Amino acid sequence: MKKVLRWLGLLVAGLLVVVVGFVGGCFFRFSMLLGERYPMHPELAAKAQTGLTPDIALGKRIFHVRNGCVHCHGENLAGKKLLENGAMGTIYSANITPFRTKDMKDEDLLRAIRYGVHTSGRSLRFMPVSDFDGMSRGDLDSLVAYIRSVPEVKEPTHESTYGPVAKILSATGKMPVMFAARMVDQSLGMAEKPPEGPTKEFGKYLAKSCSGCHGAEYRGGKIIGGPPDWPPAANIRMGAGTTWTQAAFLDLIKSGVSRKSGQKIRQPMPIDLLQQMDATELEALWKFFSSLDG
Repeated sequence: MKKVLRWLGLLVAGLLVVVVGFVGGCFFRFSMLLGERYPMHPELAAKAQTGLTPDIALGKRIFHVRNGCVHCHGENLAGKKLLENGAMGTIYSANITPFRTKDMKDEDLLRAIRYGVHTSGRSLRFMPVSDFDGMSRGDLDSLVAYIRSVPEVKEPTHESTYGPVAKILSATGKMPVMFAARMVDQSLGMAEKPPEGPTKEFGKYLAKSCSGCHGAEYRGGKIIGGPPDWPPAANIRMGAGTTWTQAAFLDLIKSGVSRKSGQKIRQPMPIDLLQQMDATELEALWKFFSSLDG
């Protein structure tokens, strides 16, 4: 019996060494990622060659409707607490009103939004930069112009803290949004924007902001890096092989009720933002999603 207990003790001790080593390795990896440096993209200092003046109204629409920046940074752009629990930590979004951004150059804001890179050269954290890497320079300039136009909110940006689970998930690549700059190809330039209109091409352009949850092919599935209580993202390919119609798509948006479950669609699906889209935007999205075979 003593021999069995001795072996059990050795087994438990061995497992503890493995666990402690794994956790310690993850924490070390996390600290290394915090200090990682990224390109500063000096080309962003050049004015866009679009021939268009930044459109503040368009920038406002991008912020509050099309790309959902409002969900994290708030209606007044002053930031807010996004998450608080012992395992994940306490995570805040930044105050991006002129109170905090007036000393930043336009290229600093463009770099942060498009590439997820801070003025220090380090990665922004918890910035869904993949929602913006398909945007044109003109749209990004309009978004920056809108951010510049809002009133100052004299509140500090609170420092986020990260719990053990957040560090382990980030270090093992299970929470890519923690290090935004790693989510995108830093060597790529800006996307081209098609003319706005009720077309498949414009719908594809708008739908890029859906890919963070629904995937690059819009097939849905588990949302990488999301909390465990988030439901899996739906397959939103609505073409051949599905029962979707344009009327059903528009009714889903209008009602906010899932066709499958009959229940209200849950967060993080931004149904409230989709309900603010106009007829042109919704028709464009429908034409794109319905072009994708199920």
